Amino acid sequence: MFRDFRERVNLRLYNSKSYVLKIFRFLHVLVALAMIGVLTYYYGFPQSEQTAAVLLKSIEYSFLFYIVNFFVKIIYDYNPREYLRQNRLEFFIIFLLIIEGISHNLSGSMLSIRFFNWIGLESFADISNVLIQFFFIIYIVIELLKKRNFRLRFKLHPGLLFVFSIFGIVAFGTLLLSLPEMTVNGISFTDAFFTAMSATSETGLLTIDASLDLTFKGQLVVLFLIQIGGLNTIAFAALYFLLAKFGIGLKQHDLLEDYMNKNSFADADKVFYKIVKWTLTIELIGFVLIFIALGNSGSMADTGNRIFHSIFHAISGFNSAGISTFTDGMMSELVMDNFLFQLIILGLFFLGSFGMLVLFDLIEVKSLRDRMRNPWKSLQFSTKITLNFTMGLLIFGAVIFFVFEYNNTIEGKSTVGQVITALFQSMTTRSAGFNLVDTGSLTMPVLIIFLFLMFVGGGSGSTAGGIRVTTFAIMISSVLATIRGKKFVELYQRTISNDLVSKAYSIFTFFVVGNLIGIFLLSISEMDALHNGKFTLMDIIFEHVSASCTVGLSTGITADLSTFGKYIITIAMFIGRVGTLTLAYLLGRQAFNTNYKYPSGHTMIG
Repeated sequence: MFRDFRERVNLRLYNSKSYVLKIFRFLHVLVALAMIGVLTYYYGFPQSEQTAAVLLKSIEYSFLFYIVNFFVKIIYDYNPREYLRQNRLEFFIIFLLIIEGISHNLSGSMLSIRFFNWIGLESFADISNVLIQFFFIIYIVIELLKKRNFRLRFKLHPGLLFVFSIFGIVAFGTLLLSLPEMTVNGISFTDAFFTAMSATSETGLLTIDASLDLTFKGQLVVLFLIQIGGLNTIAFAALYFLLAKFGIGLKQHDLLEDYMNKNSFADADKVFYKIVKWTLTIELIGFVLIFIALGNSGSMADTGNRIFHSIFHAISGFNSAGISTFTDGMMSELVMDNFLFQLIILGLFFLGSFGMLVLFDLIEVKSLRDRMRNPWKSLQFSTKITLNFTMGLLIFGAVIFFVFEYNNTIEGKSTVGQVITALFQSMTTRSAGFNLVDTGSLTMPVLIIFLFLMFVGGGSGSTAGGIRVTTFAIMISSVLATIRGKKFVELYQRTISNDLVSKAYSIFTFFVVGNLIGIFLLSISEMDALHNGKFTLMDIIFEHVSASCTVGLSTGITADLSTFGKYIITIAMFIGRVGTLTLAYLLGRQAFNTNYKYPSGHTMIG
């Protein structure tokens, strides 16, 4: 009977469906742009009570529009149940808006605020208003990114879209951080741009103190940039956007394989949502563990404060951002001797350095069951490389650090503290940028080894930077094959194709040349500081390698760099996040025909 009724409704609405939905799509764009402006003005500038009331009322009206818009789409859809099933996230956000709207109009306050007050989280209750509006922004973005029936009239290179996506996020973050309410005493454009790039690229180098110079709103902006830049989101969102709207040509598949490590892109949207789900799950587990580890003494006795610090460090840790809301970061008195907290952070950026596709293969229940039922099956080739080389480099770096810093930066610590610090510093040097000791006080041998570890970086597709462990592994295998006189490069009983070997050496060459150019430019921009003894050449080298490999460790010179020097480091962080090979694809001229071969040439090597 319901089907018959629905059929009659569909027939009634058929003639007006196209017209009504077109009107709501047009209104949606106008309302979305207006609300982004209203929310930016509301949170970015100081408000009088009268102005704040007007802005909040306009936000409420926009809530009402999106609620009506959602139900109109349900009514005009031929299968409402299927529509709800496919748009569960939107339904949840709309449901949340309805509940909070009813609560606000009946009682004068939102239900979430009353709930947090009831369970004793008064200081966290104010954040709930921000969270509601954050969900609202997510809904706006979801609506704007939905598939439209149009086609591009020109070919769009996926690497170019990737670059523009990152730069767009950084530009938006710079704009937000420049607003008066985001900082305590204001911020220059250069420092705002530097901070936005550092957070988006997961680097962690800062010219300001995030715990002292940023307000709570400013810290939320940085947290948002870390999350957006961390999930591999921009790469995957860009690919998903391309696949969903424009399609991909066969000539672009090589570049896409570098991003996704897949031969088929038919399930790109599923992989993207899976990455988001796994990331949020790991961060949630990290948040709970950190919340427990921080305890409830001192400033952490304020539960709301403790929750915020736990959320921030869970996201910053897993995404290898290296940014902390504690004064002095991991060397803060709050956590300096908290070994449980340090181990949790270590575990988070250890997992983050693998890359999601490797984690799927390592710990996904489906993969584990498949290997248990079929013992002949093993880890994927790329997973073996990432896992074994990550563990090897972690132990190598920890041993070197322990030996050379035993009578230096870790002198006086307990044996457990020394071991944890050695492991922490070895791992953070390849990805995260957190530090338990003063990097400027490290011995020269450790600094040199740290330069090597930063240069290698983490797993492909991870939040870590560098040339990546797979590139390093292929290069080592190529060298061994050459020494042993083998015709083919072999690794874990697999033959590495010449294309992969060429890519590995190309990435290595680009990174070396890029760092040489950057260090040369820094030596010019910081010439006075070098002559005065304020900086050393090692400080300059370490700073640039850390930036280009998106690590975030520094010997302490970041805030003292000249304006030109800060922009050099910003460019290094940007290139490190985008990837040198991506830029090479963009800048290099593609050959129209490769089906030819010149006569062989021979010369002496070495």
